[in-house]
Amino acid sequence: MKRYAMLLGMSLCLMVLLCGCQKKYYNKGLPFEMSTSELPGYRNGTILALSADNYERFMHASYIRVVDKYGNLHKVKISAEIGRHEWDFSNLTTDGMIKNYVDADGSTKKIGIDVSEYQGVINWEKVAGVVDFAMIRLGYRGYGGGGLVVDAYYTANMTGAAANGVPVGVYFYSQAVSYEEGVEEANFVLSHLGDYALSYPIVLDREDPMQEDARTNDLSKEEHTQAALGFLETIQAAGYEVMTYTNRNYYALYLDLERIYQYPVWFAQYADEPDWPYEFSIWQYTENGEIPGISGTVDLNLQMMP
Repeated sequence: MKRYAMLLGMSLCLMVLLCGCQKKYYNKGLPFEMSTSELPGYRNGTILALSADNYERFMHASYIRVVDKYGNLHKVKISAEIGRHEWDFSNLTTDGMIKNYVDADGSTKKIGIDVSEYQGVINWEKVAGVVDFAMIRLGYRGYGGGGLVVDAYYTANMTGAAANGVPVGVYFYSQAVSYEEGVEEANFVLSHLGDYALSYPIVLDREDPMQEDARTNDLSKEEHTQAALGFLETIQAAGYEVMTYTNRNYYALYLDLERIYQYPVWFAQYADEPDWPYEFSIWQYTENGEIPGISGTVDLNLQMMP
């Protein structure tokens, strides 16, 4: 009985405290208002600010927020099955257009470029004095007709890089619409590797070409993923290192990341620092870089992981 009376007293006290409270709940984690008459030292402005901050922390820790090409906002749940990075991007440095990252031991990362026929003739002797590696386009599939084409400067770039001691990998721009076409693209790449030495992976480059007549426009996420896996699995089965490349939107909206993240990732986001929760091996941070030996602009990259 004594215990019951004590519980009753506590309940009455709680009711007294609650009777003066005015609460507005919207959605989980969103700002709310309440009476501060029973909370000396607090004001609604403080409570709202704390609530908003907690909401942003909750969203950042739980979802990738991305806007698609139609302007629609998507919240993509962050997977617990994919490794999260622990980089502190306040450790990024900038020297002109070149970014780098300083590790705890004072060491820095490797600087790279990726090139194709769009860069024209490259002076690889000058390039070699600036970069640690280069990713060279081997070829592409047309976004409309679907034909497979070797990049016009593939041979010149592979030869020039090798002659000047620049370690390379190759990439292929894919517009495959099925697993079988992904395999076809991989076999096309393998048939054109020749005797060139690769120090970096063979990369699958999948992007939204942003064209009304692109053959990949109506693919589902599963179809995009299957087309990617056809390439990745074929290259790996041939005994080569393989990697995926695309941008933040494509990774988040078009690919099953738990399957794609079985392979190393090259991540493109043109920003002061990347906003991506997962690990990635290479970060492409601008498409408007300028370095000696290349006329015009070039993509610049930072190798974050071996």
